[in-house]
Amino acid sequence: MTSIVSKKYTKALIDSIGLKKAKSALEIFKTLNDCFMSEKFNYIINSPTIKKNKKESFILSMIETKDEKIINFIKLLNQKNRLNEIPFIYDELKKSINSSNNEYELVIQSSFDIDSKEQEHIKKELSEKLGVSLYVTTKYMEIEGIKLFVDGISVETSFLKYRFSSNLKKHILKAF
Repeated sequence: MTSIVSKKYTKALIDSIGLKKAKSALEIFKTLNDCFMSEKFNYIINSPTIKKNKKESFILSMIETKDEKIINFIKLLNQKNRLNEIPFIYDELKKSINSSNNEYELVIQSSFDIDSKEQEHIKKELSEKLGVSLYVTTKYMEIEGIKLFVDGISVETSFLKYRFSSNLKKHILKAF
């Protein structure tokens, strides 16, 4: 989940470098985002005993860019103790680039497996109704049912077994 801070930093980055350069910045932040999966990397970034200039050098050594604005942006994140925002900035940057291309993420959460044909059908129907291009991400949820969410335009719908049962009982009781 993104934070308000990461949204502000991402907006400032895009305003600074422009949307075309944001695509190359996305690759840099993807590299850094992947590094956050490592326990050792997180230890270095979060360690209070390691000096800021060492952290900065460490982060900058992991990316291959000569773009001064991106380098200065990472230095600013380090200076303001916001290096932990990098994964969130990556997510926001990805969303911004996709939304500029009228492309959004469709998240399908379900308690059961949905085959690729059904996913494609759901994607096609929602794309036509919303007038946007969608790409699908599936996630497992423990609650029985299915939930669809289009990230970026806040469209959400769900059918959950417990809610259906509860509503059915209320409806039957109202009939008496």
